[in-house]
Amino acid sequence: MRNWPKVVNRVVLPVAILVFYFVVPVSSRDAPLGLLLGTLLGAALLALVAKVVFTELRREERRLKPIHLLIAFELALVTFSLGYYLLAHANPAEFTGLTTRLDALYFSMTTMATVGYGDVSASGQLARLLVTIQLAFNLVFIAALFGLLQDQVRHGALRRKADAAPAEADDETERP
Repeated sequence: MRNWPKVVNRVVLPVAILVFYFVVPVSSRDAPLGLLLGTLLGAALLALVAKVVFTELRREERRLKPIHLLIAFELALVTFSLGYYLLAHANPAEFTGLTTRLDALYFSMTTMATVGYGDVSASGQLARLLVTIQLAFNLVFIAALFGLLQDQVRHGALRRKADAAPAEADDETERP
């Protein structure tokens, strides 16, 4: 059971976030599992996500790890997707080619990856504003990723230097 937090972080949490995205009702006619069941399941999944996030925040070792960035990436992806879906649901003229949650997830992922195939696009001003915000988020996220990598390299170099220092000191004390 020692690996349970790792399993939760790496498997259960990402799946819970994705399931939440697809089941949380945004209107009574758009409730894939029914309004009550979708709301209850959505609340349970949200509670699971919150529990894991707060558990990570309370850990003694507060270093940012790659899994944390992956979870942040997925949360941002799902948040933007839900925003796109809600906007398209409220005003279909805001987007071209976006009608389902999967369309919104696909559009958000292509925006995150800066691929943009052109089959789904922002047509209205609010949609374009939301896409612009996501693009700015992408820049910050990429900068954080590079900062994390740089920190990991620096931390590894310091650890190797600290490990080598006692060995050098032992070598010097043995000399006559």
